[in-house]
Amino acid sequence: MSFGEVDAAGNIFEKAWWLLQSGWRWGKRTVQGDHYTIAPCGGMERDYSDRFVVRVCVAPTRAVKPIESVDLAARAQVVAREVFGELPYEVDYAGDEQVRFVVKDDGEFGVFSRHQLDVHGSGLLDLRWGLRMAVVDMVADPLPLAEVAAVIQRLHTVVQGSAYRNLYRKRWSEKHRRHDWRIGVSGSISTIKGQVVWERLDVPGSDSFARASRRYANCPHIGFAAGQLLSRKQDEATIAILRPVLEELLMHAGYLDARQSVAVIVAHHQLDVPPRPALA
Repeated sequence: MSFGEVDAAGNIFEKAWWLLQSGWRWGKRTVQGDHYTIAPCGGMERDYSDRFVVRVCVAPTRAVKPIESVDLAARAQVVAREVFGELPYEVDYAGDEQVRFVVKDDGEFGVFSRHQLDVHGSGLLDLRWGLRMAVVDMVADPLPLAEVAAVIQRLHTVVQGSAYRNLYRKRWSEKHRRHDWRIGVSGSISTIKGQVVWERLDVPGSDSFARASRRYANCPHIGFAAGQLLSRKQDEATIAILRPVLEELLMHAGYLDARQSVAVIVAHHQLDVPPRPALA
């Protein structure tokens, strides 16, 4: 082999190696994403004045190409119907980048928004779901983990469907698109008589779970297990998202063996096998 042939072969190898590295970097960016769309979802620790809330945000891991603004409201309504089911909702706001839907309810001081869903043209869904928890004599009902799980399951199902994918322009590898999640549960509410925290769970025997005596539920600013909820596959089971959230929720509420406690909760509510808890 002549010197020229060796040099040509070296150039081919160099170009092939460059292409291989470029492909690897592209694949890594595709999986990891930019996490830009989920970034605005903070404030998970907020207290509400009228209800305990589970807040669930989900967005594409990589920024999407938006549809035309004039089409957003109509497509967002289809998503809202899938999220709320048979619940009557109204459109609270409609703009060129966001549409807000609310489900009203009667409270102690009049009508208030029980549930709220913000649908963004970026593909971000931001759901604030008011939990069915009464407060009597400054004592809250047990935290309804079955309802929390059902809300997460509902949104997990919605983002796998065509109504959600119609919120943005599809790409050739759409079926491989990943999602980022942020999930939080309010640890307290503010009432006219003061702050009320939840202290119990809706699982028989959960009062026997080992727990610190001076620790009350709190939620991090960006929700529970935020780092584990990035770049999640579309088709993975809901329990893969739900389990780390429940474990961190119990940890922040002072439970000493969060993993074992969650194992009991999952078994009691059958969260890892179909059918999932349904929203009423």
